[in-house]
Amino acid sequence: MSSDDAKSKESQRKHVRYEVSDDCRLRASIMVRSSDPASANKDWPGTLVDMSSEGAHIQISLGAVAYKGDNCTLTLSHGGVKLQLRGVLAHYVCSSRHSVCGVKFDSYATGWDKPYLPFFKAIVASSTLKGGSAGSDSPGRYREEYSGPGHAKLVVWRDDKPERALMGFDYTMARYAAALASAGADMFKNKAEVVFRSAPMDNGAPGLPLTKAQEAEARWEFSLAASNLPKTIAPDIRRLLRLVS
Repeated sequence: MSSDDAKSKESQRKHVRYEVSDDCRLRASIMVRSSDPASANKDWPGTLVDMSSEGAHIQISLGAVAYKGDNCTLTLSHGGVKLQLRGVLAHYVCSSRHSVCGVKFDSYATGWDKPYLPFFKAIVASSTLKGGSAGSDSPGRYREEYSGPGHAKLVVWRDDKPERALMGFDYTMARYAAALASAGADMFKNKAEVVFRSAPMDNGAPGLPLTKAQEAEARWEFSLAASNLPKTIAPDIRRLLRLVS
C-alpha cells in the first residue's frame, strides 16, 4: 500500500468534530453498561465537548468507572426534544477534574441517524461560523458577515456610528433561518419580532413558506444554534441572539 493510500484510508476513518460551547443549551448524559456495580446503569449527567457525524465526547464525573468497548447510551435533550443514542466507548480518559467518554454511535438500522441530524446540523451551523466581509452597505448602516459550510451564514447590521449599536441580524442555519429586522432595547419585543423561514434550496432557490409545525422546529433550531456561537464572534452579537432565541 502506498503512503497516499494509507493517508486516504486514515482520513476516511476520521470524522470532523464540531465544538459544543460550554454554555450551549444542549444537555447530555450517558449511561454505561460497566462491570462496576456503582457505575452500571446509572445515568451520568455531563458536559458535551464535541459532536461528529458518528460520535461525540462528553465530560462526566470521576466517580464513573468504565472501560473502552463498554456499551453505552448517550442522551441528548433540548427544548423538550430528547434523543437516546446507543453506542460503545471508543475511549475513556480520566484527568484530575473529570472523565472524558468518547462515544461511537451504533449504526444498527437504516436511517438510525435521522433523529440525530437536527441536533448535529444546528451545532455545525453555529460552531463553524467565521468572520468574512464587513463594511457599510447603505447610508447609516454597517454590515458584518460570518459564514459556515453550505448555506450557513450570519449577517449582522450595526448603525454606522462610533458605538456601532446592533440594528438587526439574519441567520441562516441548517434547515431554517431566523431574522430580526430592527433590534431595540426591549428584548421581549425583539424576541417576538424574530421572523423564521426555510433555508435556501440546494439550487439556491428561496425556501418554501413554513407550516406551524415547521415554525416550531425553526424556533427550536434557532434556540440551540444561537447558544453555541463561537467565542470569536463579538459578545454583543452572541448576547443578542441568545436573548431573542
